Amino acid sequence: FFFLMIRRPPRSTPKPSSAASDVYKRQVSTQSTWDIYQPGKKMTKGTTSQGERRKKNATFCRRCGKISYHKQRKRCSSCGYPEAHLRRYNWAKKAVRRRTTGTGRMRYLKDIPRKLKNGFKEFSQAKRVKQRGKGKAKPEVKESKQTITWINI
Repeated sequence: FFFLMIRRPPRSTPKPSSAASDVYKRQVSTQSTWDIYQPGKKMTKGTTSQGERRKKNATFCRRCGKISYHKQRKRCSSCGYPEAHLRRYNWAKKAVRRRTTGTGRMRYLKDIPRKLKNGFKEFSQAKRVKQRGKGKAKPEVKESKQTITWINI
């Protein structure tokens, strides 16, 4: 299609039926593709336009796992990957709570209390602790009540 831009008539034109406005009246209005497929319906921003949402700008983030990694910007909107530090703002209190220490696996920190109790010893063998209650149970007869009770030795 070739569109020809025609300027509007100046406001000082005495009559509305001037030459320039006649050109506008004679132009044939072209229908949009939407009107061809769905005659009588109007374009809205509501329910009818929700079916047009097919694009995917974001994909899975390698660090946080959310669908927040923008393909064009190459940056995660949730954690800030590939930046070294996690994206974190104090105005988002709930988001900070979701990511704080103790919410994940804590692969290193969960062993620290045990190591602290043992004095952070390395390359030493743990002492064997004798467990109680192991062994064969032998019956013991009490003569006063004439009942048998089992005692672990």
